[in-house]
Amino acid sequence: MDVEQFLKHIPQNAWWLFVFFSAFMENIFPPYPGDSVIVLGGYLWGAGKVSFFSLASAVYAGNIAGAGVMYYFGEHVLDFFRRRFRNKWTQEILDAESLKKTENWFRKWGVIAVILSRFSAGIRFFVAIVAGMFRMNIVVFLLCFSLATLLWNSLLIYGGYVLGENWRKVIEYMQVYNTIIIGLMVTAIAGYILYRRYKKKQAGQP
Repeated sequence: MDVEQFLKHIPQNAWWLFVFFSAFMENIFPPYPGDSVIVLGGYLWGAGKVSFFSLASAVYAGNIAGAGVMYYFGEHVLDFFRRRFRNKWTQEILDAESLKKTENWFRKWGVIAVILSRFSAGIRFFVAIVAGMFRMNIVVFLLCFSLATLLWNSLLIYGGYVLGENWRKVIEYMQVYNTIIIGLMVTAIAGYILYRRYKKKQAGQP
């Protein structure tokens, strides 16, 4: 029995918990297919198997809970990495100058970063941590996160609702989309690190 058949046959209260867990886990462990479950939920809602309220509330509650955990983790992650990982690469990334620049950037663009992060599973995981690292106002963070969650998950639910039994097409499109976004993100980070190393060499620093 695949996940579709499984969700069709469990009681609605248990289904609510499953969707909550999925939305929560995708914020904690990005490879977890939380978005796929939401798209499937849109299909099941269109088929009259679940109510829209149970679907929307489970998705929202799970995302907020997951984001809150990662925000809290972000508040303590810097000290942890500094104590446990003292190699050249982590020290370069976590040096005072790099952190100050990142903090200044996040204070300027943090609201936009939190909103846009919801549109990629690979990015949303890190932005919640960074928001906690730099003590972004928790109310502002949750408001931005809630707005972005509403926008993104509405698209997923609507996609599953409209495509009906062809809901897996949304997943195929999302896989291509996320691959492109993550590829661009990795390229940008690698380019930034290489650029910093080049500038240090130009300045005669070790």
